[in-house]
Amino acid sequence: MAGGAADGVIREELPDDTLLVFLSDTHIGGAAGSDIFESAVELTLLLEDLNHHHGPVELVLAGDFLDLLRMEGDSSGDRVAATIARPEYRELFRALQAFAVAPGHRVVYLVGNHDAEVWWNPQIRRSLNEAGLVDVFGLSYTASFRSLPAQLVYCEHGNQFDPANTIVDYANPLDTPVGTHVLTEMIRPIGSGAATTVGLNLREVSYVFPVAAHPGPAEWIAGRIFYQFLGQVLRWLLVLLGFLAVAYLAYEGISGGSPVLRSVLTETTYGVAVLVFALAVVFFISRRTTQDVLTTLAARFPWLAPGSERSREERAIRQLLEDGRSPPMAPDMSGPAPAVFVSGHTYAPAISELARADGSRTVIVNTGCWLRQLQPVPAWLGGPPVFVPTFVHSHARVRCGPEGVSVELWDHPRPAERRLPWIERVAIAGRMPPQPPATEPRLVARRTVVRRPPLVNGAPR
Repeated sequence: MAGGAADGVIREELPDDTLLVFLSDTHIGGAAGSDIFESAVELTLLLEDLNHHHGPVELVLAGDFLDLLRMEGDSSGDRVAATIARPEYRELFRALQAFAVAPGHRVVYLVGNHDAEVWWNPQIRRSLNEAGLVDVFGLSYTASFRSLPAQLVYCEHGNQFDPANTIVDYANPLDTPVGTHVLTEMIRPIGSGAATTVGLNLREVSYVFPVAAHPGPAEWIAGRIFYQFLGQVLRWLLVLLGFLAVAYLAYEGISGGSPVLRSVLTETTYGVAVLVFALAVVFFISRRTTQDVLTTLAARFPWLAPGSERSREERAIRQLLEDGRSPPMAPDMSGPAPAVFVSGHTYAPAISELARADGSRTVIVNTGCWLRQLQPVPAWLGGPPVFVPTFVHSHARVRCGPEGVSVELWDHPRPAERRLPWIERVAIAGRMPPQPPATEPRLVARRTVVRRPPLVNGAPR
């Protein structure tokens, strides 16, 4: 295959002064109303910063850089070229092109589940090549620094650890997992159709991640409807209470009182009390029903449990490393276990370590994403969670240092506009996550894998 290994496994030995950069899940592109990428300015600044780095830079786009599932059109590469030419992306792709052509720089494109078509569609690869954006394409990436041949750095997108988005044959256009069908047949039509109602914009469901095979989107829709209904009821209650207050004052102002007015006040007060009681019953019944449904789904389908994507992927990677098995996208990998295992897909940046009995360690890092997310915040009284907008901008860097391989997780803070209805703000009063400061990119965490002795006949000396 032009511009990539035939088996999709990229293997590299890098100079010690090379900076390895991994980023994923930008999800650039999409039909009108379904495009979810809103961070072109921030990503452009990152590319410009990397372009000023002194020394070689290897930029690995670790899957779902383009979101081909959200793009409309035929299977040709025209829609990719059209995406590159969009005015809002012009500076971004210009910065990526400037980075790619600089001496000592290289751009590696690994495919994920949203851009798997890049692997089987040569026209798309040709479009990216001709635009000067990508040097090599692959399914996985393995590299080592020249003085640390035993310290392997491995990367794949991570969707192979997700049953709803596992692809068996990337060369087969008909191999489409359930997550692909959910997005293209359910989520994307919402974005491109008339989806806005009073108090409920269904297009926002695309920001509840992951959108496929997960109760989050349904929970978000149910929560918005619930709080919209609750807000309307409370407004009418306030109107009725205001009426009662005015009527009571009028009643008190009438000398000796009026039996008719007293009867009206009594019946109205009784009606309001019944309405409040009914509202409380509906609230607690709906809360219990939602909890029962989620519990049943989690028991029947464990991979549907909220928050399971990140923990499931990390557990699977740890188990794979402990068992000494090859990664899904590099089945013929041999030699020592990777010193660094990089993945994405879960949209949740994280870094951790795995220590083995022989003293060796692996740093496991998730690159996160470059997206606005609607993240659930628990409500008071066990009500449905309130989904609060938050930007997640993150990437990972790997370097060769005197002590060994250093792995860094970086964050690019950006405050998100939070226009929540008053009833939802009340529901999470005191629990609203703080906005990040509008600062420069910052180092969140660093881990170092100490130098291992060189290999002799495939084993440490």
